[in-house]
Amino acid sequence: MRGLAAHSNGFHSIRSLSILMSILGTIDRPGGFRHKAPFPRPIPPCAKTPTGPEGVQPNTPLAGMPLGWPADPDDLFVDEQGEPVRIDKAFSWEHPLAVHGLMHNVITNAWRGDPYKIDTLMIFMANMAWNSSMNTVDVRQMLNDKDENGEFKIPFLVVCDAFQSEMVAFADLVLPDTTYLERHDVMSMLDRPISEYDGPVDSVRVPVVPPKGECKPFQEVLIELGTRLKLPAFTHEDGSRKFRDYPDFVINYETAPGSGIGFLAGWRGKGGEKFMKGEPNPSQWELYEKNNCVFHYELPRSYQYMRNWNQGYLRWAQDHSLTRYAEPINIHIYSEVLQKFRLAAQGRTPGGRVPPERLRKRVDTYFDPLPFYYEPLEAQYSDKHRYPLNALTQRPMAMYHSWDSQNAWLRQIHTYNYLYVNAQTAQAAGIVDGGWMWAESQWGKVRCLCRYSQAVEPGTVWTWNAVGKAAGAWGLSPQANESQQGFLLNHLISEELPAHSAGEHISNSDPVTGQAGWYDVRVRIYPTDAEEPEVSSPQFEPLQPVPGQSKRPSWLAWFAGGKKGHR
Repeated sequence: MRGLAAHSNGFHSIRSLSILMSILGTIDRPGGFRHKAPFPRPIPPCAKTPTGPEGVQPNTPLAGMPLGWPADPDDLFVDEQGEPVRIDKAFSWEHPLAVHGLMHNVITNAWRGDPYKIDTLMIFMANMAWNSSMNTVDVRQMLNDKDENGEFKIPFLVVCDAFQSEMVAFADLVLPDTTYLERHDVMSMLDRPISEYDGPVDSVRVPVVPPKGECKPFQEVLIELGTRLKLPAFTHEDGSRKFRDYPDFVINYETAPGSGIGFLAGWRGKGGEKFMKGEPNPSQWELYEKNNCVFHYELPRSYQYMRNWNQGYLRWAQDHSLTRYAEPINIHIYSEVLQKFRLAAQGRTPGGRVPPERLRKRVDTYFDPLPFYYEPLEAQYSDKHRYPLNALTQRPMAMYHSWDSQNAWLRQIHTYNYLYVNAQTAQAAGIVDGGWMWAESQWGKVRCLCRYSQAVEPGTVWTWNAVGKAAGAWGLSPQANESQQGFLLNHLISEELPAHSAGEHISNSDPVTGQAGWYDVRVRIYPTDAEEPEVSSPQFEPLQPVPGQSKRPSWLAWFAGGKKGHR
C-alpha cells in the first residue's frame, strides 16, 4: 500500500518488477526476493467475496468473505446490471481486484448515497476527518452535511479512538479505545504476520498498565457486539455466549470446528506441545509471555527456498493448513486472470458477465495480461503545464495514523512539517529556504513552510503526513505548532478523478486493484505575499475538549529522567 502501489499505475509497475525478478530467477532464492509465511499462496488465492446482492441478507452471515480474490468476472460483487453492491464499490467492474477495499471513497459515496444510502458508519483506526482522507476539506463538510429534510446525510457516526483526534469531533458516539500498552493484541498468521524468511513467526502484546477511565479495547467491543447480535461465530447453538473476552477468543477461536488453526501458531495443544496446528491451549497467553511474546518456527533448511515448487515445503504447508493443495504455485507472466476480464470487456465471453458500457474500454485497456506502463490517471486529466510538479506525502514511522502526537519527547523532534523542495526548483519559483509558500493543485491549495533539500529531485516535492494537526485536536493547545505551522498535503488530493468517459465519480485509484493514488497529485508552487499571515492554511475553528478529557497543559516537554509539565 506504499511506494509503487500508491500510484494509479501501481499494479502494472509492481507486476513488471515481479516478472523481471521471475525471469532473472531470483524468486525465493538466496540473495533474491524471499517469501515469508504464509506465502507463497495460490494464484489467485482461494478466498472469495459474495457475488451479488443476494449474498447480503438480514440476520444471515455474509455469503462469502468481506475481502477476497476474484479469479474471473463471475466472482465480482455486482448486481444484475453489473453495478457495485459494496458502498466502496470494491470488487465491481470499476475496481475488480480491490483486495484491500477502497476505504478512501466510503464517506464520499455514503454522502452521495451511491450506490445506496446508509444509516450508520463506524470508523476504527482511521482519522478520516484528517490525515487518512483525501480531499479533507470537503470530506469534513460531508460528515456534517444535511439533506433537503434537514437530516444528516450520514445519520449516525460511531468513532473508536484512543485520543481526541479530528475524527472524534464529528462522532455521534465515541467508543474510547485503549493504546497498545493497555490491551492484548496478536500479530497473527491469519492477518498480518511478522514472519521471517526462515519460517513462520507470530507474536502478542500483553497489557502493562490498566485501561484509563472508561476506555475499552476495541477488540472487546467487537466480541461484545458479535455476542449480543448472536452472530454464529460468537455464540453456541443455544444462543449462549461462546467467548468470555478477547483473550479467550484468541485462544479458543478456530477457523472451522476442530481445524486446530487459530489466531496463534505457538504452544497449541492441551499442554502447549504442538505448533501451527493443534487444539486450543488455555495457557497459551502465559506461554507467549514467558517466551518474550514471540513464537518463531524455523523451517528445515531444505524447505527455506524455492517454496513455489519445493515439494517438501508444499506438503508441510498443506499439513499445517498454510495452503490447501500441495501443488506447484506457478508465477503468471502472462495472466489468464486478467485476460478473462479483458475478454469480457471485448464481448468475447458469450453468456458471461460483461462490464457496463461506460467501463468496457477501461477494463479492456488496463486488464492487459502483460504489464505495461501508462501515465497515472490523474496526470492524464491534469494540466501538466500549470501543475508541473509531482507531490508526495508519506507517514513518518513515529506518527503512523497520528497516534503519537501525545508523546512529549517526539513533539520536540517534529512539532511541524515542511514541504521539501529541491533548492533549484524553489529558487526558480522565488521561494526562500524556511520561507512561507503556497502549494496548489487543481483541487485546492495549502500554505506551508519550505525547506530546501538536495535529496529531492527537481520535479518532485514531498512532506510528512500526520505531523500537521487541526487546531485544538489531540489535547494540544489551539496555538500549538502542529496546527499553526504544520500542514496537511491531503487538502490537495482528490478521492475522485475528474469526470471522463468511464463516469462522473470514478475513484482516484488503480483501475485494477482500487489502491488509492496517493502519490499522483500534481502541483505548482509560489511564494506567499509579504502581507499574508505566517500561519499554515487552511485553518479550521479550534476543536473543544470532549467530555471527560483531562485539562490541557499549556506547555509540555520531556526532560532527562522524567516528564515535567507547566500549566
